[in-house]
Amino acid sequence: MKKAMAFCLAALMAAGMTTSAFAAAKDVNPGSVIFDQDSFINGKASVELEYDAVAEPTYTITIPMGVQLVKGGTTSTFKAEGISNLNGGKIVLSITSTRKSGMPDDCPDFALYRGHNYVPYEVQGFYKDGTSHFVSELNKEVMSFDEDGEYRYRVIPSKIIPVTGTYWGNITFQFDIVE
Repeated sequence: MKKAMAFCLAALMAAGMTTSAFAAAKDVNPGSVIFDQDSFINGKASVELEYDAVAEPTYTITIPMGVQLVKGGTTSTFKAEGISNLNGGKIVLSITSTRKSGMPDDCPDFALYRGHNYVPYEVQGFYKDGTSHFVSELNKEVMSFDEDGEYRYRVIPSKIIPVTGTYWGNITFQFDIVE
């Protein structure tokens, strides 16, 4: 009986050692915490938190709803306010579309249209330092800025008018933050 009891006790110990010796290692995911018996204080545990917060850039741009073009071009102004948290970047103004619903397919970008006639135009952006930049392609920088203020652009229609009358068009601006 003593031998049987010793054998059972040895088997129990071996089974216990086998279980603990071959237990799968616990994975720790980023941000997770392993609680050891020593880390509990009255059933409670604390976790330190860390978060690198970066304030999002903010700005408000006010653009006139329309511009009445005249021979030689028209200058328009938009207002930039509340510019903050650019983190060394700048706000870049570009034109993403010059198409208007109903425009004929053969009417090119940067053109005003009337029926099947069109008048090309270009856009000139003015920088604070007095320099300017002409644009007649989509998605190109018209101007850039990093502070509150009033900024000007000019729309200059072609001098060649195919047919007298009123021509229509559209400019869709895009403002992006670029570093």
